[in-house]
Amino acid sequence: MPSVNYMNENKINVKKLVLIIIPIFIELVLQLLAGNVDKLMVKKEYLATSINQANSILDLIVVSLSVLSASSLILISQYKGSLNKEKENGVYVLSFYFNLFIGIILSLLFLTLSKPILYAINVGDLFSHAYLYLMINGGFVFLQGMMLSLQSFLRSNEYMKTSLLISIIFNVINIILNAILLYLTDLNPILAVALSSVISRFIGVVLLLFIVIFKLKIKLSIKLLFPLNVKELKKIISIALPSTGEAISYSLSQIVIIAFINLIVEMGKKEGIIELSVAQDAKTYASMIALITYLFVNAASQGMQIMLGRYLGANDTNMANKLVMKMMYISIIVSTITALLFAITSNFYFSLMIENKDVIALCEKIMYIEIALEFGRAINIVLVRALQTAGDVMFPTILAVIFCWAVATVGSYVLGYVFKLGLIGVWISMAADEVMRAAIFVVRWKKGKWKEMRLAV
Repeated sequence: MPSVNYMNENKINVKKLVLIIIPIFIELVLQLLAGNVDKLMVKKEYLATSINQANSILDLIVVSLSVLSASSLILISQYKGSLNKEKENGVYVLSFYFNLFIGIILSLLFLTLSKPILYAINVGDLFSHAYLYLMINGGFVFLQGMMLSLQSFLRSNEYMKTSLLISIIFNVINIILNAILLYLTDLNPILAVALSSVISRFIGVVLLLFIVIFKLKIKLSIKLLFPLNVKELKKIISIALPSTGEAISYSLSQIVIIAFINLIVEMGKKEGIIELSVAQDAKTYASMIALITYLFVNAASQGMQIMLGRYLGANDTNMANKLVMKMMYISIIVSTITALLFAITSNFYFSLMIENKDVIALCEKIMYIEIALEFGRAINIVLVRALQTAGDVMFPTILAVIFCWAVATVGSYVLGYVFKLGLIGVWISMAADEVMRAAIFVVRWKKGKWKEMRLAV
């Protein structure tokens, strides 16, 4: 898909926006499949929960790497809007090697710190399975960083279908390898699915490199990194560092919340409270459905960033505001309706995945609280990405850090553990966090301080 000029328009071209969003949406669905197919294919609930515990740590890093990649997409889009080809080309090389460097450091940290991290969140009897999965996938997490970086290059140039095709190939290979290693060998199931993920991700990186270098004609030779363009690197870091800090803070709070849930489970077993004792398993499956619920908003906001960057690069704040408002209202409607439908039909689909009736009953209750959570999250995702694209990075970062700890994390402990509401208390706290921040972000965007900020200079 060739690059599109958005500038000579006085209204949002919905058709162009849809053509950008649909491939991203499908790609995110596939990414979700990649993240959960291991849990589904190992079949046993305790193995799925072990993978979920390990993924709670991995997600912390993957989200951070995703944010780093998004910072390059923002700059590339703005330079395209301002028609500055030279600076656009410089961003590709800088962001690629910056992300690779960070990814390698994170992989080394996983190889050395996986054990104490899992002890810290108290995974209990699941430790050996979670540790094996985390060591293998975490040790090669730099591959995921490379994939995210290269896919951001494709998206910023609107090669959405190509990026989608690579995701399809990656997922098909992962599923085939899972099937072969799980059902045709005697490998430990956790080892089998972890190896499948790493091998398929490596193949994905090779394919993406080939396309970026030979189809997009983007030069990524390390020689082009020198002399280092410090000014552009500072821009990447100025966007990436606060946004990554927000992502890390959120993911860390989720890890702490999982530790609280593990405490809730222990309390439930000691006191014979069934709903508390199954909180761990219910969290695994409820989180899978929650991820599906906000897939559209995630895709829509990423597509919005590409168009928004062009408008801002061309200094068209009027069209930028129209675009963001349109995406916010659409996202609210889609997310709320989707969450409502999932809540109404929850007994049916949870019964297909789970045998334990107590886990199913708890998951059903969680899905109704999820409606309020997704309402707030739809606004947050759209407005945070809009503010970040405009260069207003610090405000959403500071706000997110304060609320995710003061409301979501502390609230989870107080309501979930102290007041013995269990997973229901945890979900109420997370929903309160999303809704409260959403109200503040709406006010921030309406005030219009973002209109005075410039990145493409």
